[in-house]
Amino acid sequence: MSRARALLAGLAVAAGLAVPGARAQEAVGIGSLPPAPQAAKNLTLLSIPSATVAPHGLGFASLGLTSKRGGTGNDWDGSMSLGAGLGDAERAVGLQVTANITSLSSNFGDSGYFEAKLARLVVPGDSPLYLAAQVEGLARWGDASTVPQRGRIMGTWFTDLSAGNDLFPLMVTVGYGSHLRNGSTDPGVFAGAGIGLTRNLGVSAAWTGETMDLGAAWRFDGAPGMTVSAEINDATDRLGSRRFSITFSFFRPNLFRS
Repeated sequence: MSRARALLAGLAVAAGLAVPGARAQEAVGIGSLPPAPQAAKNLTLLSIPSATVAPHGLGFASLGLTSKRGGTGNDWDGSMSLGAGLGDAERAVGLQVTANITSLSSNFGDSGYFEAKLARLVVPGDSPLYLAAQVEGLARWGDASTVPQRGRIMGTWFTDLSAGNDLFPLMVTVGYGSHLRNGSTDPGVFAGAGIGLTRNLGVSAAWTGETMDLGAAWRFDGAPGMTVSAEINDATDRLGSRRFSITFSFFRPNLFRS
């Protein structure tokens, strides 16, 4: 397995891994893949989409919960996402398709939408660079029919930070998308960075276009197909919508092969 692929195994696949409650109608999904044995530390980036996709044949499911579903009050709600990776972003083009169920407070599955992301490795080597394009709000149904159809383009770069005799994997994403600012009406820039601190812990900070989100993801040695991530959304309370989110993500490599 190449170093780039080992890094990819530990990063956040983003783009639809369960955005809790109404947040699913405002931002991208979150989640992280379990690291491969070669990826010694749990690299992750939450709240914004990276320019990478799930490997071919990998299926994932994610369940998220958030406080202040509408940005105010204390109305907890949940959401769910299901998806899979197709193709090979390192040799050709990778595709990730995700179905988002936007609320669990009423009849299950009565509101949601699909999204798709294409990704490609453009600079190989020890510090690889990926580019991607993503479309959200496809085939909307139920209350999610008001979710805007929006597009994003982004790049993600990987490198290592050296501290003493240790190396810490780092990923940086910068992108531009529609419907990011001013009540999801105007385009904007998003950016973030994540670092793997230990085999089990990674942390990140991201600017979503209007807010600063801080997050952390945990991987458990006894559950290699599961990660748990937690975030403080709008951490500076810039929009008066600071809230806490937690997401449980599950992965199944080789769900299909063809």
